[in-house]
Amino acid sequence: MDNHLIKKQNIKDYIDFKYDKVIAFASVNPMDYYDGDFNEKFDVKKFNDTISKTLNSTQLKELNDILSGRKNEHTDHNSISDCFYPRHNILFLNKDKIIHHITVCFECNAMKSSKQPLASMKNLEDFFSSLSLKVFSDPFEHAKYYDSLKSSHRYKLQ
Repeated sequence: MDNHLIKKQNIKDYIDFKYDKVIAFASVNPMDYYDGDFNEKFDVKKFNDTISKTLNSTQLKELNDILSGRKNEHTDHNSISDCFYPRHNILFLNKDKIIHHITVCFECNAMKSSKQPLASMKNLEDFFSSLSLKVFSDPFEHAKYYDSLKSSHRYKLQ
């Protein structure tokens, strides 16, 4: 077996903590709820412009592989701005309290989290897109797309 494959298989799991629910979501205006961190009290009702997905076991396995660095596709992303407006987020909840979060801004290609992931931006982009939480590097395109989804009432908070 290739040594590179052995190393990738032996990488520790990123998700090594207890949780009972994982939510991925995208928002048009993250500053409505994000003030530099998430606190333990999470109320989805205050997110008026948010589209979210509760992750299933298959999606969680994929996410763990991405965050652990087992699946890591590097691409050259040029920073577009120095903003950090995390429109894409993943929250790990235990008894309705946030125990871990990952916030991602695809406009400036940066992420923040309560535990440093080994994920590439390309893999995170693909992951969010696979959840129908499409990624845009332009905030106006992003807002137009998510506003149209919201107005169509096809997606609701889960």
